[in-house]
Amino acid sequence: MSFTHLRPDVGVLFVQGADAVSFVDGLSTNLIPTESGNSLRTVFTDRAAKVIAASTVMVRDQGLVLLVHRDAFTTLLEHLQPRRLGQQVTIVDLTDRNHVVYETGGKGPDEGTWHTENGVTSARVHADLCIHVIAGNAAPNLKENEEAWTAWRIANRWPEDGVEITSKHHPYACGLESLVHENKGCYLGQEVLTRMRSRGKTGWVLVQGRTEDLPKERITTELDGEALAIVRTHEVQ
Repeated sequence: MSFTHLRPDVGVLFVQGADAVSFVDGLSTNLIPTESGNSLRTVFTDRAAKVIAASTVMVRDQGLVLLVHRDAFTTLLEHLQPRRLGQQVTIVDLTDRNHVVYETGGKGPDEGTWHTENGVTSARVHADLCIHVIAGNAAPNLKENEEAWTAWRIANRWPEDGVEITSKHHPYACGLESLVHENKGCYLGQEVLTRMRSRGKTGWVLVQGRTEDLPKERITTELDGEALAIVRTHEVQ
């Protein structure tokens, strides 16, 4: 089922300057491409590999657009700003001039790319999910569609900011393992994540299943008998 979901809880940052790509690449888990037109998701982590923020990134000629949940917005800015020292990087908050909408199904760019058409910038971050950034001060005539979004998240084991994605967890624990590039080094938290992966000891993992089959105290999201839960790796059958 296709649906749209207005996301007033997602902010927009623009990281610009000659060092924008290397700056973000050196502070997050995924490999940031340099060529305009690419999009991807990445995770900003601290030295202990705990999540600061998950972000959708769109690479432009002038810099990088970062989509960040409001729960982590201020914390991420406080993390990034002091690390600009000596680099040609400026960070601009464009949240008030843009609106973010999630759409499942429908038309859009290929996965891993973005394009702009009629004032709407769209990035496909999953085979069945596009994120649209709509320019303008007036909010689009769309509604939040929380129940449909929750059902989609559970079916696709997609973690949500402030629910599964929190500062208590590292990326492997909250369903963001695909955003940790295995051959990338030299970013905050990299040594910890590499050690976890090489030893096969991530501790926790996000799973999807029937509510009745999951430990009640581990469930993070539940709807109509289906759920997501963060469980100990030894609890996974």
